[in-house]
Amino acid sequence: ACARSLGIPARYVSGYLFTDSEDHLASHAWAEAWLDDAWYSFDVTNCLAKPERHLKLAVGLDYLDACPVRGMRRGGGIEQMHAQVEVAPLVRVQQQ
Repeated sequence: ACARSLGIPARYVSGYLFTDSEDHLASHAWAEAWLDDAWYSFDVTNCLAKPERHLKLAVGLDYLDACPVRGMRRGGGIEQMHAQVEVAPLVRVQQQ
């Protein structure tokens, strides 16, 4: 919103961040701004400006546009939701 107020196109990005720690598997979000004819990532939480370890799932103007899970429930009863995430680097095979 701050970048857009300055006339800089910007968007909210949700996804995952690859880390070496299995304890850090959770959804993540960062911002991107359109500068010099390209989208640039700004992950202020992890002080990263290159999306080398980011897995982008959705983009939008804000969280509601790009939230990883969204829904509505009506009625009583018991409800449970479980999710499992595994993020790993892509192993590329070098062609000879």
